[in-house]
Amino acid sequence: MKRLLPHPLPATPEALMTKAGYVRHCVEAGRACYHRSLNDPRFPRFHAYVSMDDRGMEIDLHFDALDTINHKGNHDKAWAYEGGRVNEEMRRLLEAIQGQDSLKKIYHSL
Repeated sequence: MKRLLPHPLPATPEALMTKAGYVRHCVEAGRACYHRSLNDPRFPRFHAYVSMDDRGMEIDLHFDALDTINHKGNHDKAWAYEGGRVNEEMRRLLEAIQGQDSLKKIYHSL
């Protein structure tokens, strides 16, 4: 799921994502990568690619889960990019960026 936050931004992309509870972990193809875990293990988590251009800040969000039995990811599943938990997380992320309270972790199942 992609969303564009148009200029002017209230802070740097790093500061905005941190405010929303995300941690920067890498750069892929010129885009900063951030994640927000649902609990202590590495997976499941929300994963966001953030890029800047002359229009503003683009957030490309998806849900990362790991099948511990087959050791496969979920990047080939439509639900990882749209619907339920991804829609709700994008709403929460945008609210946090716009100044409402944010949570560092999710303490309820989705």
